[in-house]
Amino acid sequence: MPTGKPLSDYQLGQIDLLHKQGASQSRISQFLGCSQSAISNYLNSKTHQGLETTSYGRPKILTPRDERQISKLAATGQYSIREIQRELPFTVSKHTVHRSLTNNTGLEWRKKLTQPPLTQRHKGARLEFARKHMSWDKEWQKVIFTDEKKFNLDGPDGYSYYWHHLKKEPEIFSKRQAGGGSVMLWGGFGYNGKTELASIPPRTDSLGYQEVLKANLIREGPKIGGRGWIFQQDNASIHASRSTMDFLARKNVRTLPWPARSPDLNPKENLWAELSRGVYSHGRQYRTKQELERQIHEEWANIPLETLQNLNDSMKRRIFELILIQGGFTKY
Repeated sequence: MPTGKPLSDYQLGQIDLLHKQGASQSRISQFLGCSQSAISNYLNSKTHQGLETTSYGRPKILTPRDERQISKLAATGQYSIREIQRELPFTVSKHTVHRSLTNNTGLEWRKKLTQPPLTQRHKGARLEFARKHMSWDKEWQKVIFTDEKKFNLDGPDGYSYYWHHLKKEPEIFSKRQAGGGSVMLWGGFGYNGKTELASIPPRTDSLGYQEVLKANLIREGPKIGGRGWIFQQDNASIHASRSTMDFLARKNVRTLPWPARSPDLNPKENLWAELSRGVYSHGRQYRTKQELERQIHEEWANIPLETLQNLNDSMKRRIFELILIQGGFTKY
């Protein structure tokens, strides 16, 4: 009898989160798109505290010492699951490392902080947004998610997650103050494709931003989002200015009102992260802006449609999680 596709590390993490928030297995199945039996099997296996369950009653793979070694590496906040797996002096699967860490009550998978905490007003606005859009399904396929991103010659600015030891202070990214060169790019994507990347000069004003939209969004919108496509942008000053909103109204562009301080809701942030990993793989740095831009455009062109569609599909899960945590930051 054929078996289903194994759950990914990402899906396991989402199951853990939603289960802890009190979601039923049927609701988790609905939002993750995997079978309820797979979710049930995973949650039941977790009660064995790190046991690898097989039909042959296989004994516990990890010894207490093994568990401590995994925990010690994770608590540094410097290693992903894959990197922990490589650093260990014994052979073990990523799945086993993941289970060990999720069963460890002293560790939590977190995104490094890059902004102040949300106020109650922010949380309320985010929760209201989630409730208004909780019934959306195919509607998300009409949305074109957009954002700007700075790429540095000497490496990326962020997109780092880490295993946080609950007895330590949260880690916060230190931002570059000066030095090195960089390029700023605008881009967007939807369920059916992505825009071209557009260079944005430093200190671009509203009129400059509108030129970017005119050249890269207005004609591409219907191709990517279809009839009745919707434009998403954050609340940066040049985005939300009266001039820009009037420009969009003249072009009959339907916009998606976006809650403040909500980069975690925008799957474009995850697409930037994917792009950054390709651009800076193996610790690569660049000598010139031209060299950096060429590599960025090459990596952007190679992002498959499946990645775009998976990110678009994640909006339903983001909305569901946002409701569960009452407007707080999601794990995205």
